[in-house]
Amino acid sequence: MTMNQCIPVANPESYLLDAVSKLHPDDNCLAIIRYQFEQYYLTGSPKIPLLAVAELTGGNIANISVMDWSAVREQELTGQCDWQGVSFWLNENEIPSFNPGAAIALETVSIAKPWGQEIWYTGIEERGLSKVTDGQGAIPLPWLLSIMPNALCNSMHRKINLLKILDPLPEKMFGDLYFEQHEKKQEVYVVTSVDESCWPNGLGGICIGLNPSKRREYKNDTDCKAAFAQSIAAYETIRRKIDLVIDGFRHEAGIALCAPVSSDQLKQWLKLLPPELIAQEHLLREAMDSFKGLKNLVVGDVLKVPCYTPHSLLHGVRTIEFQTPVYERQIISFAQKVLTQDKWDTHSALSTMNLDIPEDRLLPLIYESDEVLVEEVVSFDDFYVWRVTLEKGGCHYLPEMASYALVICVSGICTIGNDCEPLETGLLPEQSAFITRVGARNKTFISNKSDKKSIVLVSLPK
Repeated sequence: MTMNQCIPVANPESYLLDAVSKLHPDDNCLAIIRYQFEQYYLTGSPKIPLLAVAELTGGNIANISVMDWSAVREQELTGQCDWQGVSFWLNENEIPSFNPGAAIALETVSIAKPWGQEIWYTGIEERGLSKVTDGQGAIPLPWLLSIMPNALCNSMHRKINLLKILDPLPEKMFGDLYFEQHEKKQEVYVVTSVDESCWPNGLGGICIGLNPSKRREYKNDTDCKAAFAQSIAAYETIRRKIDLVIDGFRHEAGIALCAPVSSDQLKQWLKLLPPELIAQEHLLREAMDSFKGLKNLVVGDVLKVPCYTPHSLLHGVRTIEFQTPVYERQIISFAQKVLTQDKWDTHSALSTMNLDIPEDRLLPLIYESDEVLVEEVVSFDDFYVWRVTLEKGGCHYLPEMASYALVICVSGICTIGNDCEPLETGLLPEQSAFITRVGARNKTFISNKSDKKSIVLVSLPK
């Protein structure tokens, strides 16, 4: 039985579920639909037509594929007789297909930053879109979620937690992130590497909170904050003088004033500045930075960044970061031009700033056996993160989830599967997968079939 026509629908998930409910358990057919997709992450939320095809079999939605619509594609898809023909056509056109019950591999998008780059696994923004892939082709993550938002993620498709890697340059100042704080955004870092070219002993760091010894120089924290504000204001003045000159170089080179440029290019431009200006910048920056707290970081460290706590990951320290999908921050200072806003948020940030450096703590134990160790990395309002350590032959079942999960391999090799599907997804370090709501109900497990220990991080929304 084949539905050999493309059906325009308003709600693709409702249509597919209704079609499945009308099938005999032995039936096998195709459903081809066209629908309008709202690109909610773009200015004005423009709509585009998407084309989807699904294999309906045995009362289930066995396979799905989504693509941008064209009349030619619609005609060619409706000419297919079964999923085998559809699968061949998809492969020829490098369009991926997915089993909703299996783990879905995430494909990253790199976002240039003045200090290096961010590598997004689940980013859904105007600045960039992460993708999903079957190894043959890739489509934007929100396209896939749009066809079955309830089944895939309990209708949290517009609120997927952001999983990314922070990859700062291995150069002092050029690779140091913004000194910033957040009111709502909750984030946790897991250190994956420390560049030995700038940290020879493997001991990297993060500026966080304020320097305890500096705080003791003042009668109270109010006076310390006031002095810090003065040092930032002095530095900001020289910073803007330099940035204005650099903007002239940008204009001459035909580079947009808000476009990131390489550190090598910046160095060349800085050499053209008067030496006394560079010396003054260095002096004022050192004075400002003396107020900032410093916490050492090594590979494997886990750091939860509390709200209202100022922080700046330092150069050459690469981390995996989980955070709530909220774009808000207060930039307190930065040793380069801020490209995303005209003014720093120093004064508003200081009024609510938490000055304490977070203390190290043991991770709470969730589960332990000879082959498996599960620890709670963090428990935020919206989600929690586990670190799962698997010895050779170790296997751990995830709890049944109401929505979805994100899994990223930190070290070793891991395999994701479930008890209802023969498909398994293997992950190498820094590879990640999306566990759907359907997959979670199928008793999803993470296993280590290699000879070496593997470590994975799992994010589970609450």
